Amino acid sequence: MRAVLAILKIATAFLVAATFSIDNPVPDEAFSIVPSPLPGRLEAHVVFPQGDRADPLAFHYLEHLSWLNAIGRGKLNAGRHSNAWTKRIALGYWLSGGTGELADILRRLSGVFKPIGLPRPFAEDERKMLLREYEQRLIDNPGAQAELAMDAFLYAGNRDALSPLGTPAEIGSLSYDAARALHDSSHRPELARLVIIGDVTRAEVRQAMLKAGWPEVQKKHMPPTQPPFTLAEPDRTTLRFADPHAVTHLIWRRVVTLPRPVEFDLLEAETALLRDILDTTLPGGLAGPLRFDAAITRSFDIQIWPIDEDNIEISFAAYPDRGVTLENLRAAFENTLDRIARDSIPEATYARVLKRFDDYWPDWEDADKTARWIANYTLRRVGALRQPLGRDELKRLPDRLSRAALNTLLHQLAGRGRTAVAFIGSEDRFK
Repeated sequence: MRAVLAILKIATAFLVAATFSIDNPVPDEAFSIVPSPLPGRLEAHVVFPQGDRADPLAFHYLEHLSWLNAIGRGKLNAGRHSNAWTKRIALGYWLSGGTGELADILRRLSGVFKPIGLPRPFAEDERKMLLREYEQRLIDNPGAQAELAMDAFLYAGNRDALSPLGTPAEIGSLSYDAARALHDSSHRPELARLVIIGDVTRAEVRQAMLKAGWPEVQKKHMPPTQPPFTLAEPDRTTLRFADPHAVTHLIWRRVVTLPRPVEFDLLEAETALLRDILDTTLPGGLAGPLRFDAAITRSFDIQIWPIDEDNIEISFAAYPDRGVTLENLRAAFENTLDRIARDSIPEATYARVLKRFDDYWPDWEDADKTARWIANYTLRRVGALRQPLGRDELKRLPDRLSRAALNTLLHQLAGRGRTAVAFIGSEDRFK
């Protein structure tokens, strides 16, 4: 729980560059400070992008080695207030401690920039830890296996098609020498993003960075960017995971390209509002025709989100009601989605759900609730290597939502896209 809270707090800061020297003081834009929700506590987080053509599994192995080399190996309770993570497009390291430990925290954290010098047998043995992660997340978990297979199809030709987990064969072939070379090219100061969480001043952070020997940027700083996404031609695949021990259910996903780009933060709000509408029993929603009126599904979960400014994805996971096959469930969902898109979202439904959608935004008059909302919002932007909007820009977003825009998104999602369907459960339910 401590690690989860630390990650959430870390996510409340903006990604920044660390560029300074004794003769070149740290500029204001070089780092961000967020007051700590825990008095006397401080955290620091450094993030590196993987690059457009990188292999997430190679970075996952590198993350393990770099963290052990800098922070973890051979130190009593070294991982107690520290950890590392790898996502599909970025990886990061964090440390926490008392406010008075700022310089020491930055000194220890700066070790991730140093060349990896672990003993070869130790480094190669770390591949077993990656294999254990693979087994824990995927073995006897057909739902997770289905999601990875669907990712490979839906995101073909893009970074998101690759998994940081890899396969046992890929894990076994990871090279220590290749990891050290990857570290040299990726863990550079001009690529680093530094986050500070704590009740400290900017002057104190500048002084602590100098004292800690935080590496100076020798080249022009490279701002974080999200890898480009290009959707392959509309196509369809059906995957079957006939595990007799799995709960029988359907996973349906589709990615579509929008007719024109939409600002990312606005698009995220629009897709969230559209998701809330489809989740209701109101006219224009899915719950009535699929669950309460026709008893086709016992329960379902629907999610819609932007991949970037040009592409969005919809995911529908559902459990069939008694006597309903997975194929029947799939057909019912697609037909209902088509009908709702054809009829458009009723004005009354839009107005009613929009009123409830106020909960999507913070109560700007409540400092605590606003801080929590900003923390979650920033977490999403950190993971996507994006710069969060300022508070004034965020406050203007609700006024830009419209029923016409949501109907445009709905028509796209019900139209031609790249679609993957997974049937999970006992084989007799597939017939």
